[in-house]
Amino acid sequence: MPLSPGYKRLLIAFLMLPVLSAGAQIGNVGRLESWTAKPISREHRSGELVYVTKVTAAKHKDLDRVVFEFEKQLPNYRVEYLKSRFYDGEAERVRIKSAGNSFVQVEFFTIPTSEEQMKFTEAKGFRPKGRLRMPTVQSVTDMGLFEGFYDFVIGVGSRQPFRVIELSNPARLAIDFKH
Repeated sequence: MPLSPGYKRLLIAFLMLPVLSAGAQIGNVGRLESWTAKPISREHRSGELVYVTKVTAAKHKDLDRVVFEFEKQLPNYRVEYLKSRFYDGEAERVRIKSAGNSFVQVEFFTIPTSEEQMKFTEAKGFRPKGRLRMPTVQSVTDMGLFEGFYDFVIGVGSRQPFRVIELSNPARLAIDFKH
């Protein structure tokens, strides 16, 4: 039985309550547009639903770039190197089997677990798949969407400095890795 649009919005709002309180605690850490190996996080407060619409990766002259594109605006996020080949999933630690020797976790907060997000996620070309033939970035893995947290892991050949850049029209988050 299909749900009415009003009921869907109410259900999404109810499911987002725990996430909104968690997202409000991430704070703004690190400097945007500066090379670092330390965590970067940003809060973007809004009452609007935000969806990840596409993920791309490309080689440039001196860097590799991974870009996350969003519908409407940027969500709250955190970008940081993982300490090992293990990702802490929703219920257990998971060994990362993607290409790379070091891994950067990109965590988006307040992304609704909804049919709308699944349309984007399941669309052809949503993200690069398999081993990428770039100097630094070797893989981009979708680790899943759970209770408003949408995680990706970027596999790199070695731990290199990265920088985070916020772009608009459309809303995008670019993460650059030096060669």
